[in-house]
Amino acid sequence: MNARDILFRTKRFNLSTAKGHFINPDCFGEDLAAWLRDKLTERGIDVPHLGQEDWGWYLKVKLKKEFYFLGMNGIPIETNENHKDFGEWRIIVKKNRSIGQWLGNRAKISADDMMLVLIEEILRAESDFTDVHHEESG
Repeated sequence: MNARDILFRTKRFNLSTAKGHFINPDCFGEDLAAWLRDKLTERGIDVPHLGQEDWGWYLKVKLKKEFYFLGMNGIPIETNENHKDFGEWRIIVKKNRSIGQWLGNRAKISADDMMLVLIEEILRAESDFTDVHHEESG
């Protein structure tokens, strides 16, 4: 897969209340997707689409001449403080490639990809986000 995952922890986003428009009761990530869309738009990034899947929410993003799919979802983590919305969030950053790039095994996403760097920078700027890191997708 041509993707990398960015993970972080916070209690800022909803992980406890299923909304009536969710595809399934655990379809969390709408507020994270909207927040990230706003942060990217503030930086002049084109974010033409925000949507929902049965596993979470996604953004379609264009940065310079590159297109990305950003999928996001979260899982709650129980703590001694028992904050109902504390959890670990995952943002899957998939770089779209042309057929020629795919066949030629070119333009793969790397650890220093401009979209990964930008998202990590945005996340690290938030004082209530912890354990921000990225890893290769399985």
